[in-house]
Amino acid sequence: MDERFAEFERSGWARRSRTYDEGFGAMTAALHPALLDAAGVGPGVRMLEVGCGSGRLSALALSRGAEVVATDAVAQMVDVAAEALPAAKVLRAELPGLPFGDAGFDAAVGAFVINHVPDPPAAARDLARVVRPGGRVLLSCWAALADNRAQGLFFDAVAEAGAAPPAHLPGSSPFARHADPEAFTALLTDAGLTDVRVTRADWPHHVDPARWWQDVLAGTVLTSAVLEGQDAATLTRIRAAYDRLVTRYATPEGLVALPVAALVATGVRPLD
Repeated sequence: MDERFAEFERSGWARRSRTYDEGFGAMTAALHPALLDAAGVGPGVRMLEVGCGSGRLSALALSRGAEVVATDAVAQMVDVAAEALPAAKVLRAELPGLPFGDAGFDAAVGAFVINHVPDPPAAARDLARVVRPGGRVLLSCWAALADNRAQGLFFDAVAEAGAAPPAHLPGSSPFARHADPEAFTALLTDAGLTDVRVTRADWPHHVDPARWWQDVLAGTVLTSAVLEGQDAATLTRIRAAYDRLVTRYATPEGLVALPVAALVATGVRPLD
């Protein structure tokens, strides 16, 4: 398990627990209805959400009549989610290492969390363990930056400015080697799940470009750390490159329509 990566993630999200939801969290929430549909979440379904963040997805599940337990590895995020989810059980829990017995849930959902965990194979096995036979595990991750332009254009701007990630940052996410449809399928299959399917979801994020710059600083960990680790002159060059690159997505309303792309993986725990 990559503890350095895990601590980097925990400390980063702790600092953004009160600023994530309104900007970056709102962008990710566009996919939530489709995620719950794929997980079969409806009235009476016992759903576990891991990496619940500010609680948007769990709130939607509750509105569908599900029984919800929401967890996050970051205590500050748990506090935010608990405020937003008075009808759910919200607690701090690491993934892997969930404090639940086997087969306790009908569905386990992790929206854009598997790319933040230090041991993705162990995390997938843990999720497979806690759902009942016939229950579903659903995970989403970001697609390649070339397709997911809402984030990718920041790294393009860094490259155009001749900058590099600060040396103190951890290496790539442990999930990086699983972040394509074939490898993502293998991850869930190796965890013991069957009927594994990985599909791609695409949607546009309409936002003011200056606001999106702030949203990424306030609502991401790795991307914001790359930007915040630059000296003032370099950051000015990156911002100028961003301002130029983002104009290709301009709309007549004065906003930008940024292409967002994700992979959605589902699997079923086999019947005993």
